[in-house]
Amino acid sequence: MQRVFRRALLVIAVLLAGAVASSAQPFTAWLVTSPGYPTTHGYVEVPHAPELNPTGAFTFEAWVSVTNSTTGQDCRTIAGKNYVQAWWIGVCTVSGQPTLRSYLKGGGSARDGGVVPSNVWTHIAVTFDGGTRRHYINGELAASFAETGPLTTSTSEMRIGSDVSWERSPTGYIEEVRLWNVARTMAEIRDTLNKRITAQPGLVAYWELDSNARDGVGGHDGELGGTGRGYALFAVGPGCSPPDGFTLCLNNRFRVRTYWRTNPAAGSPTDGRGQVAGCPNTGSGLFWFFAADNWELMVKEIDGCGLNNRHWIFSAATTNVFYRMEVLDGLAGIQKIYFNYPGPPAPAVTDTSAFATCP
Repeated sequence: MQRVFRRALLVIAVLLAGAVASSAQPFTAWLVTSPGYPTTHGYVEVPHAPELNPTGAFTFEAWVSVTNSTTGQDCRTIAGKNYVQAWWIGVCTVSGQPTLRSYLKGGGSARDGGVVPSNVWTHIAVTFDGGTRRHYINGELAASFAETGPLTTSTSEMRIGSDVSWERSPTGYIEEVRLWNVARTMAEIRDTLNKRITAQPGLVAYWELDSNARDGVGGHDGELGGTGRGYALFAVGPGCSPPDGFTLCLNNRFRVRTYWRTNPAAGSPTDGRGQVAGCPNTGSGLFWFFAADNWELMVKEIDGCGLNNRHWIFSAATTNVFYRMEVLDGLAGIQKIYFNYPGPPAPAVTDTSAFATCP
């Protein structure tokens, strides 16, 4: 009877989640750049098209994991369409911190705001709504600036990982690049930052960078250019050996790690790593942040392959601090990252479309 009841609950959850995108894992593969400026730099080159120059409204999004020098003002390009004429998004060292920088109207329009931690997968976004430019880090508003339109344009090719006027490729990874001709809201950015998306109003181009440079919506396909670039994948394999006290290993397959912070400032670095509380069950486990007897987060993996051909991720928390939860399917080499934002009590995660990696 108990098994019948549990299965009924799973069926209800699937029906309620019917509107969730069917593919929701961004990190199957990604662009790698390993520059040796000035002799080498690698990138994706996308031929010029007028629609790659949004002028009335603008949003750029990407996941990045890059490294900058901590001295000087080291600037590395995430993507650009000739920064002296039009738009450019990158990471620059400012006061010793790797900082999100944007140009939206060519030279002289640089704005800095939002720390981009080195060697950590981080979602960045820059928007313009006709009156304000905004920088977001992992879905949090990190900076805003008064800005007038229209934005300027360029006939140069667009590049990912470089710019025709700033050929400084980052050392690291770039993934899930999206260009819009609308200003996405914070809620919209948060809703889709860890999901695959499909063609929709305002989405000009979408480069998943999963071992190729195809545009999934607008026909703006790119190709690899330069040198010192390619694609990479997660290493695959079962289990989480050796155990480290910070990683849950659910069903000998899904590796879960958490990071937390108490600083309410948007985009602040995390303070520490969640630690595993006791011995996890086969499919579920607990984390604590501040004390071993004060649990913060329960997470579990559910095999929903027989219901919707997905592995599900559920979690519940007793905290109101910021945390990020990374879940890696170790057999498929695919990762999802979830965020809780500070302030109100953390909502539950009920992601019934998490991993399309059955069986």
